[in-house]
Amino acid sequence: MKLLKLIIIGACGLTACTVSENLAPPNTQVSSLDLGDSKCEVKDIAACTTAAGGLSCFTRCGFQPSDKFCKMETLNTCLNSLGGNGCYKKHCGEDARSGVFVPPRGSKLEVFPASGYGFETYDVSWMRYGKPQTIARIKELAIRVYNKTGVKIYVGDISDKYGGNGGRHSGHHGGVEIDVAVMGNTPTVKCYNIWESCYMRSASEVLLREVKNMGGATSVLFNDSALRSKFPGFVGFARGHDNHYHINWHK
Repeated sequence: MKLLKLIIIGACGLTACTVSENLAPPNTQVSSLDLGDSKCEVKDIAACTTAAGGLSCFTRCGFQPSDKFCKMETLNTCLNSLGGNGCYKKHCGEDARSGVFVPPRGSKLEVFPASGYGFETYDVSWMRYGKPQTIARIKELAIRVYNKTGVKIYVGDISDKYGGNGGRHSGHHGGVEIDVAVMGNTPTVKCYNIWESCYMRSASEVLLREVKNMGGATSVLFNDSALRSKFPGFVGFARGHDNHYHINWHK
């Protein structure tokens, strides 16, 4: 099979529901990576997601988003053994991680880490404080979304260390409300909003479904009308929410 070449050029800046922001200069570095049927190992996918990220790294190995989750340890073993495309079909089953998530409880605010499995952060560090259950839920959401789609989530504001909104929002009190940038961002491609060609509606639907399935969320504010129709009464419209999801984890 002819090798597919992935060429990622340039970048913009992430946006969030903030009063103001400082945008970094665009990244003009050009990187390329070849992936084919015979070379579809974990290290190759990792190199791809590090260089450009996102769903394209997985689709080049024959993996498409679905409502099923992958047992990552078993999947990685298969890929490292040069199992190729068949690994995804064999090991992405319904018995993997999904459903209701029960987080630890507590009232003392904790700081959310700058990065981790399936997530990175953007915006100011002093707005990354959340309740223990919120922190645990974000981490769990990132794992589920990344395992299913190959796309990281980019986490923005939660609350400040006093549980306030830092004067940047009308909400975000108490460390239970979070912002997540629109799906489609990678280390080199930054999606501004749902109107950009880089926006991934399929990955966005996965994120919203998992937020709902995990439990604890009362609502999500997000302005993609196609997805609002799929989650009536749960995903709602709010001015300024074309560029991010505002998740209310009030329960």
